[in-house]
Amino acid sequence: MTWRRALPVLSWCVVFDALRAFFESFWFFGPAVAAAACTLVGSNTTVGGLIGTSAVAAACTAAATVGGAAVAEFTTPFGVIMAMAVGLIGWLTILLIQMVNNAGIFKENFSMILRYALGLLISVTPVIGALPSLTIVNTIMFRIQIKKGQEALARWEEEQATIQREEQLSGAQAQIAEWRAFEAANDANSAIPEEEPLAA
Repeated sequence: MTWRRALPVLSWCVVFDALRAFFESFWFFGPAVAAAACTLVGSNTTVGGLIGTSAVAAACTAAATVGGAAVAEFTTPFGVIMAMAVGLIGWLTILLIQMVNNAGIFKENFSMILRYALGLLISVTPVIGALPSLTIVNTIMFRIQIKKGQEALARWEEEQATIQREEQLSGAQAQIAEWRAFEAANDANSAIPEEEPLAA
């Protein structure tokens, strides 16, 4: 595993955490989005052209503030419920992605499963659920997996270097033995005396 391969998963984690934080603070962001939509739509109408964009923006902001305060009893619980739902969907989606593409992240260490469960519990808890727990937990899990992978790669490279050195050493010893045998054969051939010719 590398950070390059982990980046798409972490990007999805950031998206789900941002959506959950949006809904967790829906009591604020709901009226703000309503004001922005009202300003956008209102300034593109004939009335908006007549009274000006800044007047439309001021009217929409005032209406959204009053409306947001009036419906706060509805938007606050709605935001909390949506934040919990988005958090759960996000955790299950990332879990599915991890199980399909990177199941080894859970096999390598049982504590990864506990971290995942703890992060899920934090994300569905109101108020502290706004923390980017999905991104934090998955970043920690990837960091541990990448570190273990680098250590395993270093061990494998060391083993391969040892095996290569041993092969080179045994090859050199075989060549030395072959050379000695060749020299011994040459010495033996040179030590044989030539026969003297017989007298007639």
